[in-house]
Amino acid sequence: MSYGKEYIPLVSDNLPKHIKKGHRLVFSRQDLTVREADMFALMIAHMKKDDWEHDTPHYEFSTQQLSEWLGIATKHVGSNLSPVANRLASRKIGIKCESKRGETEFDFRPLFKHISYKSGKLTMVPNDMLKSEYIEYNHGFALINTRNFFDLKKEYSKRLYELLSRFKGKGYEMHPQNITELKGMFGLLNEAGKIRADTASFKNNSVFIKRCIRQSINDLAKHPKIRKELLFIENNKGELGFELIKKGRSIIGVKFLFHWVNSGKVDELNLHDY
Repeated sequence: MSYGKEYIPLVSDNLPKHIKKGHRLVFSRQDLTVREADMFALMIAHMKKDDWEHDTPHYEFSTQQLSEWLGIATKHVGSNLSPVANRLASRKIGIKCESKRGETEFDFRPLFKHISYKSGKLTMVPNDMLKSEYIEYNHGFALINTRNFFDLKKEYSKRLYELLSRFKGKGYEMHPQNITELKGMFGLLNEAGKIRADTASFKNNSVFIKRCIRQSINDLAKHPKIRKELLFIENNKGELGFELIKKGRSIIGVKFLFHWVNSGKVDELNLHDY
């Protein structure tokens, strides 16, 4: 299948140290499995703004690269990634936007124009309609440690890691997050903004907090490398990494309690409250 002219950026044999992910992608509504998130991150890690100066870039990865970077035995790369590529080709993400009446809405767009794994090669063609989300960082970005991201084995832990990676600058913090918005970011809502049928149990806020927030924080806090770069703080009840925002007895939001250690100099575009 061909999509006009093909521009294939050079993919280095060295895995980039960071995944630079724009603010609107980080805070989008998405539902990716662990392996889908890894494949998507692999493309983002190698994407540069210059890639889009030609035509839509086509990113190609060899079996050897995929084996090394994703930790899959060479002989199993095809059987592991071919079905994942097939599912990922139809995945959409919801980008937050504002209607003419000033209401918050989400515009759902496919992540890819085309993605395939054939003849020992993974080809990923990003969707042009997301070009600005992919490469424009005027709203800030997350600087995600690539190796650590790939090393996380649970989808909710990965999602929390990239969300928190958006706030590495000293003097800036992540504002309390609305509980419904968080459920969307963790992939639990459909395009109508309702809990998906297959995640019905997460309608209960206590279940969501336990499985998506508390367990993910514990995963990150216990990870041998992440625990050295990301520190979680206990709340006044002795729970690690977050406190609940309540209205009466109802949970309406979550405040994450954390700070980054020796994160180095982060571009000023990453230093925006949200």
